[in-house]
Amino acid sequence: MRIYTTVILVFALYLTGCATPNTGYYWENYSGTLYSFKQNPTPENRAKHISELRKIIKKAESKSSRVPPGIHAELGYMLALDGDKAAGTSELSKEASIYPESKTFIERLYIMLGLGEK
Repeated sequence: MRIYTTVILVFALYLTGCATPNTGYYWENYSGTLYSFKQNPTPENRAKHISELRKIIKKAESKSSRVPPGIHAELGYMLALDGDKAAGTSELSKEASIYPESKTFIERLYIMLGLGEK
């Protein structure tokens, strides 16, 4: 009887060791909309991807978790290219505050997009 208990315990530990780790980030369908946009860069696919980025941010905030790295930056970049410089600047600032290691990259985006230096 003791051998069966040991075998079951070892098997249970083995299965839990094979579990996929939770990264803590919510990505929804990011890769799907990005792929569609890159394959066919129409205004509709661009709008779908921007909508997906906003959905990821909203979902992460509702779960009180961090927004995945680069999401605010990508949204800010796309909004600034669309002419909404105020919203773009806001999103880029959020990225730099959540992920301080991205500050140099974000500063370069400000300059590249003509948003001034931050």
